[in-house]
Amino acid sequence: MMWRALADVVLAAVLAPVCAVCGAVLDRPLDGPVCHDCWARVVRFTPPWCAHCGMPLPSARVAEAHDGRCLACSVQLGTISAARAVGPFEGALADIVHALKYRRRPSIARKLGPLVRAAASDLLAGIDVVVPVPLHSRRERERGFNQAELLAAAVGPPLCRALARPVYTAPQVTASGRARWANVQGAFAPGPDFAAVAGRTVALVDDVLTTGATLSAAAAMLGAAAPARVVALTAARAELGRLSPLHDAPPPALARRR
Repeated sequence: MMWRALADVVLAAVLAPVCAVCGAVLDRPLDGPVCHDCWARVVRFTPPWCAHCGMPLPSARVAEAHDGRCLACSVQLGTISAARAVGPFEGALADIVHALKYRRRPSIARKLGPLVRAAASDLLAGIDVVVPVPLHSRRERERGFNQAELLAAAVGPPLCRALARPVYTAPQVTASGRARWANVQGAFAPGPDFAAVAGRTVALVDDVLTTGATLSAAAAMLGAAAPARVVALTAARAELGRLSPLHDAPPPALARRR
């Protein structure tokens, strides 16, 4: 510990590395590219939350009255039985996810993964494997890594590359509502470990849950391998209140197939 503290002092003095989120000089750069204060500002969901979509419920009484579920879940999860996220996609958490993805700071996943694990503590004991939502090979080359795979590796259960993404799609961040659902139709295919999920409880891992389009499409492909159950774990849950109910719903054709 003494040598680590000394190394932190030397690195801070010589290189003066700054936090990838707030720009403050890191006093403990060996702890990663995000400062302690920014991690402390992450807003986390706390129970009671919806047993299905993971959004916080207003009270335990409401949870009991509705069997632990929202009156109307704000996402379409398809075959996914439950979803959990660290917190809302805003403030420090949104900035941390952006730093991981777009500022190419893959080491952030090592600290973000345990937060995902803590958020899914009620599900984790039954999870056999974690399956990252894959990127198309072109996008992964451009970014240098798949942030979902880094998060999945840091969550804990064995990593299983059960899915592939042979179709290059437009980034979901540029689409909204029904366009997100159309964008991911047919985007996923069996990966090298596809057969390994048969009869097992699988956690799909991604960075952000917005409408549920990407995770639902990935879960639908996994369904062909007959897993016992599929849940979804993400670093953040986007604020869905800004989307209209029409945009939030999947297109009718996809809804009918489910």
